[in-house]
Amino acid sequence: MVNHAVRDHASWSASATERNWNCPGALALTIDLPEKTSEAADWGTVCHEVSEICLREGKQPADFIGQTRKGKSHSFEVDDEMAETAEVYVSYVRQSAIEAAPKNVNPSSLLQIEQKFSLESLNPPFDAGGTGDAVIYYPALKKLKVVDLKGGRGKVVEVKSNPQLRTYGLGAMLANPDLEVTTIEVVIVQPRAGHRDGRIRSEEFHVADLVEWTMELMVAMRRSAEAMGTYAAFHPKKAPRDVIHVYETYPEVLSDAEWNAKYLTPGDHCAGTFCKAQGFCPALQQRALDAAGVWFDDLDQPRLSNAPDALSPEQAAQMLDAADMIEGWINAVRAFWHDQAESGVEIPNYVLVPKTGREKWKEGTESAAAELALNAGVDEDKIYNAPKIRTPKQVRDALAKLKKPGVLDEIKSYSFTPENGTNLVRATKTTRAPVAAAVNRHFDILD
Repeated sequence: MVNHAVRDHASWSASATERNWNCPGALALTIDLPEKTSEAADWGTVCHEVSEICLREGKQPADFIGQTRKGKSHSFEVDDEMAETAEVYVSYVRQSAIEAAPKNVNPSSLLQIEQKFSLESLNPPFDAGGTGDAVIYYPALKKLKVVDLKGGRGKVVEVKSNPQLRTYGLGAMLANPDLEVTTIEVVIVQPRAGHRDGRIRSEEFHVADLVEWTMELMVAMRRSAEAMGTYAAFHPKKAPRDVIHVYETYPEVLSDAEWNAKYLTPGDHCAGTFCKAQGFCPALQQRALDAAGVWFDDLDQPRLSNAPDALSPEQAAQMLDAADMIEGWINAVRAFWHDQAESGVEIPNYVLVPKTGREKWKEGTESAAAELALNAGVDEDKIYNAPKIRTPKQVRDALAKLKKPGVLDEIKSYSFTPENGTNLVRATKTTRAPVAAAVNRHFDILD
């Protein structure tokens, strides 16, 4: 079993197919950038890992409640929500395997868990592939079913004509060449997000349709190869090092503006597929500013030309359609320039300040704090939210009503407020003292 947090990804991964298909230049901008993660992404990683262990070892997701598991950057205690999300997926996969098995055939023999695949046999211009969460073969129907667990709650993923899922279907066929297959079914299990078609939804298509789609996929890959080649022609120092040198085939030299116009296509796929170039993509920046009606006056102050109360219903509909793209771009800009500031780049009028977490009890002090409050006369239900002790603030509020300042001061020593990284904020809008960039906190500055 592979630790999900340390998996490598192909240059053209299945999860990036939609983005690279719609925006040929995306791969050229992102291929050499380090992998990034987020708290939400790591939550999904941990949920996938729990689900895999359950399927491989016959366990139940509820068995993991209370355990702490780590994603790429964030750790999570498995709670009811994560266990329930995994349970929906695990139960569906197990039931599908049972349905697929003829009499006297072990269902587990028809199930592949976390099956890796490569598109190398199609001779793509990049290393391309991915991992199918669960692949189930139905011998009687000559069908392959690929099940994909989505842990997100914010973005509802559509299953119809989904390029990522079709890539999974193609990969499953290539990874199981000895199976006789006439149809492919791709399934999304997304328990945390409601959808008109349900939290489990699927699409089925004939292999012939998949073959036709695969030819379109190869065309999309060649467009990305062309974009990468022409990008390397005028950015030789940024030429990708870890892929086939496709740029040698495309000697055309374009200016930045010409290349942006020809190969960058912003849209829902930018935020929807977590493009690593969101924070600096010039095409997305212009599209977002145009959609929001942002312009800058003579003093370089941002202005809105289309204030919300001045919009017609038709204009409002267009703005709402663009809201996800604009919000995704803004969040990406914040994240990108926060990383830049942490690496030592000075941003005019902005500073790094400590990001404080939620106040919590110091390890091993809960019992002593509860006993102190109880002896001071606080009712037990004001101390406990059974079976756990209430938060430090809740217990202090209960003590404050008893007007016992000595006990109140003492109990403060049992808690602390952790600092979890930094935030990038405008200097004039914070009272917190700025902190040094991470690069200066960890390394001596050399004169």
